[in-house]
Amino acid sequence: MLRGVWSMGGGVNWEAVSAVGELVGAIGVIVTLGFLAYQIRQNSSLIRTNTRQLEQNQDIAIAEALGHSNAQQAAMLAIGQDVALSDLFFRGLRGYEDLAPAERMRFALVMGPLIAGVSTQFERQLKLGLLDDGRLAEHIVFVTDFISTPGGRAWWKRYRNRYHAAFRDAVDDALNAVGNSA
Repeated sequence: MLRGVWSMGGGVNWEAVSAVGELVGAIGVIVTLGFLAYQIRQNSSLIRTNTRQLEQNQDIAIAEALGHSNAQQAAMLAIGQDVALSDLFFRGLRGYEDLAPAERMRFALVMGPLIAGVSTQFERQLKLGLLDDGRLAEHIVFVTDFISTPGGRAWWKRYRNRYHAAFRDAVDDALNAVGNSA
């Protein structure tokens, strides 16, 4: 092939050089297109894998958001099973400040996880965009049943800053509505 590049007169046969250049260019284009097709297939496969993983993560997050907190369940179970703790809890709801310091601590150790469980569910559903008015109302009604009592309000005033701002605001709004309707 190179023999045709040199003409009989010792000069360069530019037509032959052009033909070789076009052939090399065409081979380069074909190789490049093949490589791009390979990369597109790899990228599509990676996107499908990532999409499946995101869907699985979302399913897990939704299940967690809709589930109850273990701490909340434990607090409710403890109140239900221990007569002395149940008595302390209801006395605390009537008058948190009337409790002895050790009793206030026990009350807080029960009330904290009880409210934190609801707050955690609220936050997760908020982040996932799952909070509609119905779910929001369920969370807040549960919490305000406890916090709208005199002792619950005193406890909330002391511990409210430990919770997510959106949850605090929703609880405060519900407490104000309960206070205005009473």
